Amino acid sequence: MAFFISAATHAQENIAINDLLNEANASTYSHPEQAGKIASYIVSQNESDKIHAQAKLILAKSYYVRGIYNTAIKNALEAKVLAQKTNDEAIKFETLVFAIKLLRILDLETVAKKYANKLISLKKQTKDNELILKIDGKLKQDDALVLLKSGKYLEADKSLKNAASLISKTKDSISTNEIKIAKFDLLLKSEKLQPNDIALKDFESISTSDFEKIQVLDIIGRQYFHDKEYQKAISSFEDALALSINLPNIQFKNKSLEGLSLSYLALEDTDSFFKYKQQSNLVSTQIVTDKNLATNTVFNFINSYLNEISESKVHQSYTSIYVLAGLLTLLILIGVSINYMYTSKAKEYLMIYKYISPKQTDEKHQPKVENIDKSSIIPVETEQMLLQKLSKFEMGKKFTKQDMSIALLASQFDTNTKYLSEVINRHKGKNFNGYINELRINYIIEKLKTDPIYFNYKISYLAEECGFSSHSSFTTVFKSVTGISPTKFMNYLQHQKESA
Repeated sequence: MAFFISAATHAQENIAINDLLNEANASTYSHPEQAGKIASYIVSQNESDKIHAQAKLILAKSYYVRGIYNTAIKNALEAKVLAQKTNDEAIKFETLVFAIKLLRILDLETVAKKYANKLISLKKQTKDNELILKIDGKLKQDDALVLLKSGKYLEADKSLKNAASLISKTKDSISTNEIKIAKFDLLLKSEKLQPNDIALKDFESISTSDFEKIQVLDIIGRQYFHDKEYQKAISSFEDALALSINLPNIQFKNKSLEGLSLSYLALEDTDSFFKYKQQSNLVSTQIVTDKNLATNTVFNFINSYLNEISESKVHQSYTSIYVLAGLLTLLILIGVSINYMYTSKAKEYLMIYKYISPKQTDEKHQPKVENIDKSSIIPVETEQMLLQKLSKFEMGKKFTKQDMSIALLASQFDTNTKYLSEVINRHKGKNFNGYINELRINYIIEKLKTDPIYFNYKISYLAEECGFSSHSSFTTVFKSVTGISPTKFMNYLQHQKESA
């Protein structure tokens, strides 16, 4: 009797878990946070590898829908490993397909291709005709997205048609809608294909979840922008932004902000342009950080997997050594990919490091007579006097006056422009304009470092504050001095202050 009671209880628990899985799966694309909570609960229970794999997959999808790729790929890879421990071909298929999708987003093409080959191997092993059809459809869809990313639009269009034909036979509505969205995206990007017969109202009908609605609104907004119907584009991007905040999804939030900033720029509404551009810059920094972390997660996952293989297979045949060598090669390729992604960011950090870090005592303010060029036509005493006056000038604020010129400064120094120009050229390493511009940029950078209120000012005010007559000239000079734009510099500086 106890045996039957235990069996009945276990069966009821399985039904309850399956009901939770179905509920989480159904809400993933409209209520990802709720789906994630349900999946996390299931993961915390002592369930089978199959149940764990399903829950981890839902958890991965819930983070993908929210645009948080680091946590998404971590759970996707864990789900894939759990699925491989089971005999369930369907869950193996689902985890591989989703891992490939995320790896493509992260531009880890080598790893994605390796997983695609595993999908081909699964196709060869299975006797399930419906699963074979699904695998063929998803492989064609993956090929199309790779071609689309590389700009091969005609080939991508052909693969999308083949994928649509195969997937239509599987009743996979999510993949069907993904293909329709990819098709419309292709038409917008392509120079050879034109969206002649596409009705926006028909396209809107494919959106069955909030996640799909955001994608549809983004594409419609880009279509309106392409057609120079900027007010309609703004309306679509605003709707997409509201949905992306509510869902939430940080990736499409950024796309919506970028769409709004460009639309307002086209309408010459500079205030609105800067408003949305600054928000977009902040969100972009979070996205880049998350993507870099996600790439690291893949690297660490494979490294950990490699260590497990090394420990468990140490006494096996030389075949294991070949596998190890293959994985090491893969690690090197991923390392190169990660290094490439970080290099561009490292360059920007190096460009602004000397401006963010505390300044050392500047020896140029303490000129010495013995260092003065003896071949100069300027008397030694005059040259030393001018260097001392320049040192005092640099510690003041007169260089922020817009009417500052070499003639005016020479007059204030009781000398002539020829003497002053020669001293600046030889001792400062630049002409007068370059010298004044660098002083102005360093002045405003110091203000940003020491007075937080300056982060609330517009770029045009900062330009005027340090002596520039226009926003554009300030931006150009700032970038020539620091290597990056004022907005990026302020974002990095503010991020450093917040994390300090």
